[in-house]
Amino acid sequence: MIDSVTAIEFTDNYEDLSDENGFRFRFYCERCDADYVSDMEPCPHREESEFLKVVGRIFADVAEKKGDLTSDEEGIQHDVALKNAITEVRDHFHECPGCGEWVCDVCWNRAMLLCEKCAPSGEEQHGGW
Repeated sequence: MIDSVTAIEFTDNYEDLSDENGFRFRFYCERCDADYVSDMEPCPHREESEFLKVVGRIFADVAEKKGDLTSDEEGIQHDVALKNAITEVRDHFHECPGCGEWVCDVCWNRAMLLCEKCAPSGEEQHGGW
């Protein structure tokens, strides 16, 4: 689903919540599973896209193909929305200079500028580290 151009440096764990109304993504902290959801990004030109789908189906039927001519356009829109979502939630994740792991706001010790594993503040209640 995600290519090397759209690599997410701060997590490998995300969920696509996109639907017919637009694009939205949920990103999880790999340490504590806290989640950060991007804002809904509406599908651009939804009405035009629906029109293109109908026209595409007509051309596909004429050419005896079962494809949708707008699938490439939708894929591009999805990739752009994912890149925008990554940029939007990126500020909630921090790379610890102590251990090199990426952690979320919950796992980040702001006072020490290290993760809670490297510099426990005593405020967080995580188990299993």
